[in-house]
Formats: sequence, structure tokens, C-alpha cells
Amino acid sequence: MDFPRTQRKKLEISLIPMIDVSMFLLIFFMVAGSIEKFEIIPVDPPVAQSGKLMDEGHVLILLGRHEEIIVNDEIVPMEEMQKMLSDDLHANPNKVVTIKADATVSANRTIEVMDAIKAAGGKNLSVVTQSKALLHVE
Repeated sequence: MDFPRTQRKKLEISLIPMIDVSMFLLIFFMVAGSIEKFEIIPVDPPVAQSGKLMDEGHVLILLGRHEEIIVNDEIVPMEEMQKMLSDDLHANPNKVVTIKADATVSANRTIEVMDAIKAAGGKNLSVVTQSKALLHVE
């Protein structure tokens, strides 16, 4: 007995689901990559009534509550900070140096850092503070 062979249906591979998944991943990573930059150490600046909004300077110095000093995302001991800044400020002495110190950092420590900036050749200095208006939560 001779049975007619049934022909198998050819399977077509659809690219549409793969395109959908790749577009979803692209959008996901674009959104996840645009989230605000996080700080290496948590810093809670002091509160000030006056001041003006400025962009962060070309050189950013973070002073943490545990005596850490971070210059441009690099942990630096106090002894080496002046040399590092002088190398950075030698090319452009008018760069703005921004200090973002935690509210619990002593004034002596902040003044030490300011003296090191001046000794390194820094002329423009800004200090980051929080506005009182931003602290009122109702």
C-alpha cells in the first residue's frame, strides 16, 4: 500500500520578535544610563540662606564625614592633594575648584583644603551648600 507523503510545512523564522526584544533592551539601557550620577561617598552639604546657583567647577573636591578627600573621583591623601591640584591648575590657573564638604566636616579640615588649593595655584573657589527652600517638606 502506497501512502501519499505529507509534505511538512516549512518553518519560517520571524525576525519581528527579535527586533522587539532588541528595541526594548535599547530603550531600557538608554533610560538606565541617563540616571543621575551618583557620588562615591555620601555628602550632605551644609545649609545656607544666601548663595547663587553655579555649575560645578572643573575640579570637584569631596570631603567626606570620615576624613576622606576625593579629587575628581579619585581618593587622594591630604599630603598629595596639593601636588595633584598644582599639576591640574598649572595648565589653566583660572579653573574653578569646587569644594563639596559634608555638614559634619570640621571647619579646620575645610580650611586646610582651601589652603592647599591656594598653595597649588587655585584662584577661583566655590563651596557647595544646600538651600533652605529645598529642605522644607510638607
